[in-house]
Amino acid sequence: MSRVEHERVRPFPRLPEAIGARYAPGYLALRPFGLYESDLNVDFDRTPRPVLVTQLLACCTRRAQSEQVGQSLFWDLPIGKRIECLLILLLSGEEPEIRIACRCPNTACGESSEIEISIEEVAAIQDEAYATDRVEVPLENEVLALRRPTGSDQLAWLEGSFADRGAALKAMVRTLIVNNNGDAHGPGPGLRDEWLGRIEEALEEHDPLVNFTVRVHCPSCALDDLVTIDLEELSLRGLRQAQLRLLASVHRLAAYYHWSERQIFAVPYWRRARYLSLIQHEKDQ
Repeated sequence: MSRVEHERVRPFPRLPEAIGARYAPGYLALRPFGLYESDLNVDFDRTPRPVLVTQLLACCTRRAQSEQVGQSLFWDLPIGKRIECLLILLLSGEEPEIRIACRCPNTACGESSEIEISIEEVAAIQDEAYATDRVEVPLENEVLALRRPTGSDQLAWLEGSFADRGAALKAMVRTLIVNNNGDAHGPGPGLRDEWLGRIEEALEEHDPLVNFTVRVHCPSCALDDLVTIDLEELSLRGLRQAQLRLLASVHRLAAYYHWSERQIFAVPYWRRARYLSLIQHEKDQ
């Protein structure tokens, strides 16, 4: 039986219409991270975050018949879709939901609690927000049309130099302005400072996973609090833990059976898991 038949793959999130038309990728699936030798080659410490996310998605995305997908698709995905993919990778194990620990901000309380996020909830939020490809922002006598920022935009902005946050935001918005056909519009109109807040709010509303907020109810003091969660950072931390677990399993198999790394990864991952279970069983005897 092939390794692919044992993978608990999940369907790739619904692509924005323009992306689907451009790439016509067919059926895509995301396989779990932390199974293969290639997963150990991802450098979580020294890779710029936009590049890291692209590497992870390229590593774990497959077409039918297990074919890998080129990186250009992932660079062109909106940031929110990239985050949705990371969340699916994080949920690729047995757990159906992501659990996030919270603490009540009431200093007189400080009670710990936990919230749960399911991928079905995330998909529903995304489908509603992505009902249109463009983000339209009414500004006095005109409507400014924007596209959602992508992984490529993130990388370009990371490499840019800006005098302050306002200058950075203006430069970013100008790169996102499109015309009625959805094409780049050039530098766009002069952006007033008083417009930037509305533009930023509109972009967040139409890409809600980028600055994800959830209302948390404290069971002890009944305080309701709006909490912002960095879902990208949360996912990357979880995927790094999956990589460390894989590294630990390689170390354990090498120490017990005296196999080389190449020999270990020549064994299908599901059989490796059984060998590890046998090792643990012997230790528990």
